[in-house]
Amino acid sequence: MEKLTLKAYAKINLHLDAISKESNGYHKVVTVMQTVSLYDDVTLSLRGDGLICIKCDIPTLPCDSRNLAFKAARLFFEHTGIDSGVDIEIIKRIPMAAGLAGGSSDAAAVLSGLNSLCGYPLETSELCELGAKLGADVPFCIVGGTKYADRYGDKLHSFLKMPDCAIVVACAGEGVSTPFAYAELDREYGNFADGVYQPHSLDALSSAIERAEVRGIGENIFNIFESVVCPSRPMVNKIKGILKEKGAFGAMMSGSGPSVFGIFPSEESARVAMEALVEEGLPSFLCAPVEIE
Repeated sequence: MEKLTLKAYAKINLHLDAISKESNGYHKVVTVMQTVSLYDDVTLSLRGDGLICIKCDIPTLPCDSRNLAFKAARLFFEHTGIDSGVDIEIIKRIPMAAGLAGGSSDAAAVLSGLNSLCGYPLETSELCELGAKLGADVPFCIVGGTKYADRYGDKLHSFLKMPDCAIVVACAGEGVSTPFAYAELDREYGNFADGVYQPHSLDALSSAIERAEVRGIGENIFNIFESVVCPSRPMVNKIKGILKEKGAFGAMMSGSGPSVFGIFPSEESARVAMEALVEEGLPSFLCAPVEIE
């Protein structure tokens, strides 16, 4: 039976800001997301008995209906009415619960892969609509590249392409619950009542990307979650300090953390920083921007 293996890429947030809180409790955000070359392998094989079976090389990852990849497969079959099952094998490289969209990327790969194996019953826009039911990051992980997103982070818009550069991604310490992080933002910024918080401008970052100025990009990355996560996650500050000491133009937490990325002038300087982090016992990865479409 045909097998299909896809690369499920990680993402970082070059810009992440919360601009308001809705009456339903959800926060409206503005973000610029970027695919990077760190990835999981997701292998799919259709099966005729209607079962969804997952295997993973990480023993602590649930391989049942709690897994977002399982939910993606079930949603795809329910939506399309296709009477099939699937074997899913996941080789994890993206750190879990780290703000790098590892679970969302695996789910996106399942949606895209099943669509391919089943003869493309859905357009990309339909896949993204399905993905949004699983999580705000899933639509972006389906299309990838560099995208501006608003609403809850699931409404995607085209954006300037990130220039080639070297990126170090590192992660250590306790994971950060996204609901906890948003609750801390609410506490810090008065539930985003009118006038309490002024959103951070995207102009400088946009201009730097347009001019392909890697230094300017690094100097203008932004993440609102740092204001409430960093005080309780000392490893975030340690990683940022090492990245900047080793020459990063900028270092920033991705998502609600605790992963941190640094943008470097060259692969050589990025490799020096990565080796310094590894010597400290901090899992680190040398990456580059990726365009999927």
